[in-house]
Amino acid sequence: MRTVITVFAVDSALRRVCAIFSAQADRGDITPTERDLLMDGAIMLAMHVDELARDSLAAPDPVWPQGAHSKPFGRHERQAVAVAA
Repeated sequence: MRTVITVFAVDSALRRVCAIFSAQADRGDITPTERDLLMDGAIMLAMHVDELARDSLAAPDPVWPQGAHSKPFGRHERQAVAVAA
């Protein structure tokens, strides 16, 4: 039963993420090429979600880096961040 629930949850999340990327590309926040790469990455991640879940059970709690950004950068902001770093 757990596998079926996982598949439905992952499928639903993947559909939502792809819709978000498509909307961002439609608005011009990201390019169609960036959209395609992000979708490919999301699909690859979804294909390995069970493996990642097993690994996370064996690993200690993750430590998140300080200063993690709460919202994504748009194309116009990426260069400024790269220059500042």
